[in-house]
Amino acid sequence: MAELRLLGPVEIWADGGPVRVGEPRRLAVLAALGVDTGRVVPTATLIDRVWGDAPPGQATRTLGTYITRIRRVLEESFRDSAVTVVNQPGGYRLTAEHEQVDLFRFRELVAQARMPSCTAAQRVDLLRRAVSLHRGDPLTGVDGAWAARTREQLAGELLTVMAEWAEAELAVGNATAVLPELTALADANPLVEPLVVALVRALAAAGRPTEALERCRLHGQRLAEEYGTDPSPQMTQLYAEILRADHQPVAAPSAPAAPPVEIAEAPAARPVEVAEAPAARPVEVAEAPAMPPVEVAEAPARMRKWRRSSYAAAVVLLLVFGAIVYFRSADPPANGQFSVTEEFSGNQLPPGQWFAHETQGENGSAWSPSNVRVNDGELQIIGTGRSPTGRGNMAGSVCWCNEGGIVRAYGVWKVRAKFDVGAGYAPVVGLYPDAEPGTPGWGFLTMARLDGGDRRTVYPVIGGGDRTVNGTPVTGDFTAWNTFAIEWRPDFVTVSLNDTVILDTRKAAGHIAIPTVPMFLYAQIIAGPDGPVPAPNRDTPDQVTMHVDWVRYSS
Repeated sequence: MAELRLLGPVEIWADGGPVRVGEPRRLAVLAALGVDTGRVVPTATLIDRVWGDAPPGQATRTLGTYITRIRRVLEESFRDSAVTVVNQPGGYRLTAEHEQVDLFRFRELVAQARMPSCTAAQRVDLLRRAVSLHRGDPLTGVDGAWAARTREQLAGELLTVMAEWAEAELAVGNATAVLPELTALADANPLVEPLVVALVRALAAAGRPTEALERCRLHGQRLAEEYGTDPSPQMTQLYAEILRADHQPVAAPSAPAAPPVEIAEAPAARPVEVAEAPAARPVEVAEAPAMPPVEVAEAPARMRKWRRSSYAAAVVLLLVFGAIVYFRSADPPANGQFSVTEEFSGNQLPPGQWFAHETQGENGSAWSPSNVRVNDGELQIIGTGRSPTGRGNMAGSVCWCNEGGIVRAYGVWKVRAKFDVGAGYAPVVGLYPDAEPGTPGWGFLTMARLDGGDRRTVYPVIGGGDRTVNGTPVTGDFTAWNTFAIEWRPDFVTVSLNDTVILDTRKAAGHIAIPTVPMFLYAQIIAGPDGPVPAPNRDTPDQVTMHVDWVRYSS
């Protein structure tokens, strides 16, 4: 079966070997489309991903030429399936199925392994298959800032999954089998504590407690030297447990030896500089011997503070990667019902779930990922600029629509949000279809739209079939926190504000077609002038922000 490979050298693999795509720029275009397989990538985004800050004079035309040649190679390679690049309004879309792209196959295997219903043996098998898909540094052969950022993100995903794979092998008694790969990974990433913890467990389970304790000691020394901090409570407790066992191997259930997993060495994790994170609550272990103290030169107070916050953030980011539960419309839990809440902890959008748009508006404004951020426990979507024509004004737009996001037909979506005042910038929160206009059952649902700069009025919108219905405007103080909700069922839709229904299709005059195609949550700011959204004026603040405290989906 032919496939597009991104987890290593970028290539099309068909008939038992790589297919020549052409010059590096074509590979970059293929990769830029491949990471968003099945979704429209705006032309401006593709140009930025391929050329960065130095696009050629006729970038759009050159891009079109590359697309034509890539399309020909894809159609020749994937002869048994309709894999191609299609033109869409404003951009292009790669039509491959997720099973035909190694990146998405990797994520689907990991998502299955994280399901609560997965047995230990199934989890091991799924994670072995997932990690074996990596053939080296992701996006090898593609240069540029976008490729570097994406490569680092994918490397972080792999490190997290490798730690999960090792723990899964340990759970079925395969300590010896994981030691070579785990040792190499921990040596390359000595400050990624989940890897070190897994290695220490494996050494103890393999009957090598002295080496396990030495790993604990070295880890503590590195943390003290690099960040001026102590090991986590988990590591401290593990050290104590090994000592209590009187240097005896930790018992593990017997199981057949695991086949070796061949993967390329993962890149070293980089420390992340962020604001100080809350200190971890210590874990009390009864009569537990403490890890041996490490003597290091005292760092200045300011440096110690930076080191602690940087390490804490790095650990939090890695744990966030590991804690993500992927829900997709094709893979619901066994009972068909679930609920998931995103509270925007940390300092970035949850990887693999959210997507920040980048595109140009007809009035010269633009949506930019730089106008979307996570800060102080909230998602912030920002509008900037006072151009009366819109040209040069910037805003943010984001959706819960990536592979690990929520793309579902029917359910209840809730959003707790507040909005800064500011003429010329209209916040909108709602559901948008994961399908092309004209698809049977296409429609959209808006739970909150605020065109007025004073944020005193909000109204919902429902679009389905050939009819769009604006709900009755509701007045209030929307600069304060409010909870907006949509309940979408096959035969009705309701929109609520603070648990009070403000629109019910069952009570509306005339027929309203209820959308049936899967949809995803989005939140954006529209930069005016644009329809009912006026132009910014001299009283518009330098920065107009939509604040989102949390979002929730329940089936």
